[in-house]
Formats: sequence, structure tokens, C-alpha cells
Amino acid sequence: MIKLVIAIKRNQAISSEQFRTHFSKQHAQLARECSASEKYVRGYVQSYTIDRQHSNHNGAKTNFDGLTELWFDSFEDMDCFFADPDYQAMLQPDEPRFADLANCAFFVTEEARII
Repeated sequence: MIKLVIAIKRNQAISSEQFRTHFSKQHAQLARECSASEKYVRGYVQSYTIDRQHSNHNGAKTNFDGLTELWFDSFEDMDCFFADPDYQAMLQPDEPRFADLANCAFFVTEEARII
């Protein structure tokens, strides 16, 4: 399983509450309705920063407001998802409405379950 992990920095034009609402409601609904998701995505998880714990273990404030995991069977499926016209028409235009894409961190991982 290939996982694309995205640490999301919110669009500064919206509040933290607006970010969470848009990401968890509107964007999530678009993802469910997008045919490319059904074809290529095996799992989609959203996580949100909790204000009370909005710093790391040494007290430094985190730069991110949320986290997304997209699960794919292969690199090819991941590439096909992002090249799919339905993704490009439905999901891609929505991303800058809630995310500061230039300041998000994107990385591809393979899971190694420890516990």
C-alpha cells in the first residue's frame, strides 16, 4: 500500500474553523462523489490539529492545520488519480479554497505497522 501524506497549512484567508468545516464537509463530499476516487483511492483519512495540542513536545507551535492520507495500491494508481479528468475538474479546483498549497508538505510513504 502506497500512502500519500499531506500536512496541510490552511489558506490564511479563512479561519481555523472555516478550514475544518470546508475540509471535513465540502471537500470530503467532493472526494466521495469523484469517480477518480472510486477508481484509484483505497483509503482517505483526514485528521485535524487540536488547538489545545497545537504545539510539539518542546512547545514549538506547529505549522500545520490538518493531515490527509490517501491510500493507493501502486504508484501508477496514484499518478492516474491525479491525472484523471474528474479529479482535475472536481477536487483540484477546491484545494486552494481551504489549503495554502505552496506551504503544505507532501510525501509518499509505505506503512510499517509497529503496534
